[in-house]
Amino acid sequence: MPDKRIRSAFPGKATVAVCVGLCLFATAPAAAPDWELVDLRARLSALSDALREDSQLRDTPVQDLIAGLGLPELDGLKVPPAAAATPIAPVDMGWIDKRHALSAMSQIYGGTRNRTVMEAGRAGDTEALEIRAGVATLNDLRQRLTARHLGRDLGTGAEILRVPIVVGRDATLRLNQDETLLLGQRDGAFIVNFGRLEVFGAEISADREHDEAAKEFAPFIATVGSGTVYVSGATFRRLGFGFTAKFAGFSILAHPTMLPDGRNRIENSRFDDLVTVALVGVRHVELRGNRFFDMRRNPILISRSPDAVVEANLISGATPTNAIRVANGSVGTHLVQNIVLEGSRAGLLISSGSDNVNVERNLIWRRNGGGIKLYNVDCGQVAENLILDDKQKGIEVRSSTDALLRDNRIIGNHNAGVWVSANTPDTQTYVLGNLLRENGSGISAASGGSIALVGNDLSNQFPRFLDGDITHQFRAVIEDLHGRNPIRLESGVVRPDHQYYPVHCKS
Repeated sequence: MPDKRIRSAFPGKATVAVCVGLCLFATAPAAAPDWELVDLRARLSALSDALREDSQLRDTPVQDLIAGLGLPELDGLKVPPAAAATPIAPVDMGWIDKRHALSAMSQIYGGTRNRTVMEAGRAGDTEALEIRAGVATLNDLRQRLTARHLGRDLGTGAEILRVPIVVGRDATLRLNQDETLLLGQRDGAFIVNFGRLEVFGAEISADREHDEAAKEFAPFIATVGSGTVYVSGATFRRLGFGFTAKFAGFSILAHPTMLPDGRNRIENSRFDDLVTVALVGVRHVELRGNRFFDMRRNPILISRSPDAVVEANLISGATPTNAIRVANGSVGTHLVQNIVLEGSRAGLLISSGSDNVNVERNLIWRRNGGGIKLYNVDCGQVAENLILDDKQKGIEVRSSTDALLRDNRIIGNHNAGVWVSANTPDTQTYVLGNLLRENGSGISAASGGSIALVGNDLSNQFPRFLDGDITHQFRAVIEDLHGRNPIRLESGVVRPDHQYYPVHCKS
């Protein structure tokens, strides 16, 4: 059952319909109000406001947070059951120079901001605790570390780690239910994982103590090369600094000479005020049912990481750039049933050769930018999404070949519902079965190549159906607002078309 705070955040349907509906009549007298749409907008506003104001509500599972929305795009949303933890094994720990861990990261990701890490903490102190073998728990750390290395937060009683931890390839660091580990900012604490990191219902966060001598540093968690993570029901706060993926807060980074033994799973967890959750060069990562709030850059960055599954995540609060960015050849990524509430720039950006990406049944609402953008990709599929009230374009296709936009609801966006640009004349874009309503324009193009249309509903897309360099072809659309007759829009010509989607793309 949904939490009481969620139910109270959603006003009654009838009350909302009367109030907001009168405003709708006042601003657009030519269009009849859609009461379900009016109610949905009110519920989304209430949910966004509640998540902003109530920190405890952010611990609610995604499926309960969205239960009151009643959207077909989100039907069946669920988080998979937890996997088994690593069997307990005797732990072996010792001391190591933290520069060894930084050096391994720098081989691939450069030395940017390494000096910032080295200058944090006690002057001249390069010690890090290495977990060499076995499974280390928080209790093991208590027994091994002195007060100099593991202190107490006077306000909360939580442990404060005052030294970096390096998890060796044959070792596991595990935090269990209701445990909290604070990473000391003024002590230069961080976790670099070459083995296995498991966090089950626990919290790892940066403490709130600041050191003016190292004010640019913030604690971070980086899994590198052979390392893997399994995170379930966890919380991460205030992690990460700078503009590199390796120090972004929570990152999983590939290394060509250290290959992982297993897959990475991050599920049903909460991320507050991190720079980014970054996946770079790794395969088959699963992020399911997580909640991201007030992230300082992309909440989720996927770069050079094929076949990732990003499903049923909720992203809310002040995010200054794309909520989910899939880049640099991250082919075959699946973005399914994610909920993006507000924020800046495009909600979902797929770019730079990330071909055959599937973007399906997501909700993107009231972004300061656009909804979904395909840039320089082949065979991108954007299907059954709800893209609502964004300040720019609903779906943008730029410099991309054989994009399929199918069965989306694209409503109330300030610019074009569908925008196609910077394509060559022989480039194909397929726009099939979409609902376009109340957008600045329905379909717009600037050097859009060839756009195949069939089955799109523009019956409530007054007054502008087409825009850009296809504007003069509006008669073909206005005479068939439900798209019963397939057509192809090109620069200077409209002709019938019965080819719906190329066979070389995955269907």
